[in-house]
Amino acid sequence: MANYNISARPDPDELLKQVQADELQARRGSLKIFFGGCAGTGKTYAMLSAAHERLKEGVGVVAGIIETHGRTDTQALLQGISILPMIDVTHKGITLKEFNLDAAKIRKPAIILVDELAHTNAPGSRHAKRWQDVEELLDAGINVYTTLNVQHLESLSDVVAGVTGIRVKETIPDAVFDMADDIVLIDIPADELLKRLKEGKVYIADQAKHRAAEHFFRKNNIIALRELALRRTTERVDAQMDAYNIREGIRGSAPVSEKVMVCIGPDALSAQLVRTAKRMATSLKASWVAVYIENARHYKLNDTGKAAVESVLRMAERLGGKTVILQGDNAKDELIAYAQGNSITKIVIGKSRKPRWKDMLYGSLVDKLLRSNVAIDIHVVTGEYKGPKTYEGKNNLIAFKPKLYAWSAVTITVCTLTGIGLQPLLKPIDQALIYLIGNVIVAVRLGRGPSVMYALLSAACFNFFFIPPLYTLEIYDRSYWMTLIVMLVTSMVITSFASRLRLQVLVSRQREHHTQTLYTLTRTLASTRGQENMTDVVAKHITEIFAANVTIWMPDANGHLSSITGALPERDFIKEMAVLQWCFDHRRFAGKGTTTMPSALGIYFPLNAASGTLGVIGILPLSDDKHFTMEDYSSLETIASLLASALERANAADSAEKSKVEIESERLRSILLSTVSHDLRTPLASITGAASSIVSDIENLPMETSRDLAASIYQEANRLSHIVTNLLDVTSLESGTIRLNQQPYFIEEIIGSTLTRLEPQLSQHKVVTHSEPKLPMVFIDGLLIEQVLINLLENAVKYTPAGSTVTLKAWYQENWIRISVADNGPGIPKGDEKKIFDKFYTTAQHKAGKGTGLGLAICQGILKAHGGEIEEANAAEGGAVFSFTLPVAPNMEGFPHEQV
Repeated sequence: MANYNISARPDPDELLKQVQADELQARRGSLKIFFGGCAGTGKTYAMLSAAHERLKEGVGVVAGIIETHGRTDTQALLQGISILPMIDVTHKGITLKEFNLDAAKIRKPAIILVDELAHTNAPGSRHAKRWQDVEELLDAGINVYTTLNVQHLESLSDVVAGVTGIRVKETIPDAVFDMADDIVLIDIPADELLKRLKEGKVYIADQAKHRAAEHFFRKNNIIALRELALRRTTERVDAQMDAYNIREGIRGSAPVSEKVMVCIGPDALSAQLVRTAKRMATSLKASWVAVYIENARHYKLNDTGKAAVESVLRMAERLGGKTVILQGDNAKDELIAYAQGNSITKIVIGKSRKPRWKDMLYGSLVDKLLRSNVAIDIHVVTGEYKGPKTYEGKNNLIAFKPKLYAWSAVTITVCTLTGIGLQPLLKPIDQALIYLIGNVIVAVRLGRGPSVMYALLSAACFNFFFIPPLYTLEIYDRSYWMTLIVMLVTSMVITSFASRLRLQVLVSRQREHHTQTLYTLTRTLASTRGQENMTDVVAKHITEIFAANVTIWMPDANGHLSSITGALPERDFIKEMAVLQWCFDHRRFAGKGTTTMPSALGIYFPLNAASGTLGVIGILPLSDDKHFTMEDYSSLETIASLLASALERANAADSAEKSKVEIESERLRSILLSTVSHDLRTPLASITGAASSIVSDIENLPMETSRDLAASIYQEANRLSHIVTNLLDVTSLESGTIRLNQQPYFIEEIIGSTLTRLEPQLSQHKVVTHSEPKLPMVFIDGLLIEQVLINLLENAVKYTPAGSTVTLKAWYQENWIRISVADNGPGIPKGDEKKIFDKFYTTAQHKAGKGTGLGLAICQGILKAHGGEIEEANAAEGGAVFSFTLPVAPNMEGFPHEQV
């Protein structure tokens, strides 16, 4: 018996992910990086040499941009390689040459050479960095060869600065390096590089050569950079090996699952913490997350502090980490709760070298985490203390308001006068309690600043007015010193707690307002129907909150973006349209304040849904100085997500309705084929049989027989005409093409005409008519209403035996004339009351009988076109009753006419 290793079977979910990743990789171009420790190692030379090898193999190669720095041997390698013309970018009157991204995408070579991956593009370019141009080329399916030095990796910038003393400003996210399909390490010994430098093969100008050698190209620096390049390349090779093993199902030693969390803030140390966490996560092959605590302290930050937090969070995302914002007043508890809830194994936190007294007075988050009893490794990174400059300045919640301080002074005055008035009844200790009551009121109502002023001035007033000797600041009795100190300390404690509580209340109100706003928007979108109405709701919501113009674009039937709400500014239409189209194509936000086309006037968010990108929403601030904060980006992304969900839900509802209509149409088509085909074949068979008898033996047929056959042909032809007429009537009513010829009629005339036309069919039934006297005229299409009565009377005759009674009644009812047709037959079967108005429906006991099931459907359609309605019921004494309403002619409501 065979043994099966069930555990060796591949995971279906992993297989699906791998298939999807392979499909994405097949559509995406490949990235090859020629990687070195520093300039002068020969990266560009090696890249051009590899390009010539591809040309010999018949592969199309284009040089997008090559920085030769005047090196003759490098320039010589450009011979034979097609060079893409560069684009001119003008900035502040200076024309700069930059890589022509659009020309590269139009030409779409098999391989394109893009030198210096970390280069910063000129202002006004589509992307701020060249590596973003390379990403767009890869998305377009173009293979890219590029060059990079190790000091340009963002996670290593701190290490490079520590080694060389020079901080590199041009960096790329490590995620870009990690997505490379191939890394080619270009490495030469330090002595050889220094020799090349002396020979002028690195930099041409003598002054630049000596300056570089003095500040950067030292042997120890070159060795350290070489080591970093080797180590980083090794890490990348290890990662590629792990990915290969996973893809091929090769099992090795089970890696330890590590998760790294880094705590950030608005200080300068946070950027270093993020880079440290990235390096740690890379060495551990672990995932990592950057966490920011949004507590009351956050709302004291000025614009500089908030911008610093946003910058660090974006850096973490660029480096491949996840970012999380936690809300809570106790930072330690929030961090530990998140770490334990997400299986974090290591915490990276910073500790500035600030004065010891500040730690003793305000406490230290690092110390609190170290003292907490959790099984998590805590790594502390130290840095220089540069002071809390990011906390200075005004903000929306806390601002200097002289009026509040004036009210604080008024409160002190009131408490002092109250104490003086009650001085004969109170002791000095009691006077202190009056001041404490005032302190609570000021702290709760006015905030920290006025409360601190109140605490100091109240202590001074208490000493001046109530502690002997009076009206001086001197204190003779030592016991009063303790009273004064306790009063001052108590006042400060009350101030601290009350102002913190007040700030928490303000923060909670702001959060509640934000949540309530989104909830209101969600409810409004849920109750709104139609794309234009939904987009109008969102545009109005954003305009009210952000003081900006809003434009929303969605693809039309041809796939081209067209405006649904709002418009782009005419003076920059082409530029803004390019940003909007890029946002739609790449499913990422772009525009003002971002790294993609930052010179745009507006910021654009894709409407991403599960089914794809449904459109783009653009926000164009009314003021050019408008700066979007981290909260603004979060709110706008949430709003875009809500709109995308609402639009997708509407599309799903439309698709479901369309499917329902198609299913119903198919059902009706089947019923039509099964019902009408029988009704058409029966008269056609009779006509064919009678006609064939006449044709085949017309000379021998008696005259009476010929007359009977001809009569049969005539009757069946009329029946066939009736069936076709009914079908045409239903089609006209449903398509809305029927036009009413409405005129004033006496309803008695319509009833009389109908009875005259149906006299042969009604000959074996007793017909009773009754109408109220002096009925007003009705405003109807006479022929169509006559057809309604014909269909109802024919039904009564069809479903009742000979000798039965058919009753017609007409009466006035609230500006309508109601008409009923009743019989004393078997009535409407239970359960069929509403179905009988459906097309092609016949009751169970008459399915084998004659009829197409269209008569009542035609009646309902005609009456709806008139604005009336038709109802069905079973009479108490037996039989079916059909009644319908007709509109009274204009200016005739309530005015009966004289019977003629």
